[in-house]
Amino acid sequence: MASRRLLVILLVGIAVVVAAAFVLAITGTGNAPNPQDPIDNPLGPTTPKQAIPVPSAMSRPPTIDMFGNRLEVTDRDEGVALEQDPATRPDPGRLDYLTAPPARMQWQRGWDGAALPFSGSDGPAEVTAGVASGFADTPQGAALAAYDALARALAAPEGVWQQIVTHRYLGGGQALIDRFARSRKNTPDAARYVVVPEGFRILPGYRPDFAVVQIASKAIGGVAYSTWPMTWTGGDWRVRVPDDIETLWAPATPTTSLADFAQWKAVS
Repeated sequence: MASRRLLVILLVGIAVVVAAAFVLAITGTGNAPNPQDPIDNPLGPTTPKQAIPVPSAMSRPPTIDMFGNRLEVTDRDEGVALEQDPATRPDPGRLDYLTAPPARMQWQRGWDGAALPFSGSDGPAEVTAGVASGFADTPQGAALAAYDALARALAAPEGVWQQIVTHRYLGGGQALIDRFARSRKNTPDAARYVVVPEGFRILPGYRPDFAVVQIASKAIGGVAYSTWPMTWTGGDWRVRVPDDIETLWAPATPTTSLADFAQWKAVS
């Protein structure tokens, strides 16, 4: 059965083939993907950007994703939730509230090098059996939950990712699990592509029960972003699966600027 095969894939975005020469040119390393490897990716290829160093509460030395962004290292592949302090959440009265980063934002190294988002203000509050939960009912919580759900569904091991899809997505059922299984099969051994994104924004019209999150990455030839509807249900944020599941795998939208997106790479 397709949904039971052992596979690992990259992160959110468009389905593309990343050329080895491109990765070599931007990373200066020999760890380029094979240009013959298919990449079926719901968020798109990225290009490297200098990471902003962040303090770490972890005892192990940090590492980096494939584009040089800092990742904290824990003793658990599923990541370790940070202690939450709701008082440090961004002030709803600030002009940039919909893009303001959560407090104590950090990225942790997950399964096979996947970048997983954590904050000390907006979640996740816990990680149990690979499934993160306890995201704040805020724009920041919605954005963190969106990226977390996608990253874990694509990078988690067999038996775990199915539980993530079941708990972190609303709608889709078995058809969604089958679609993720096919996506993972098409790009095996690609958790290294689950990298820190270039920017986040939440569209105007945000409400405590619904948010539209856009996640941007640099793509070959420019910048592109994907859009993820999030719904607050059962005390947490979940990805609201469209009636047409393939919408989640649609090509990302090109843009000429990241000016309206905020980087969530540093502790605040």
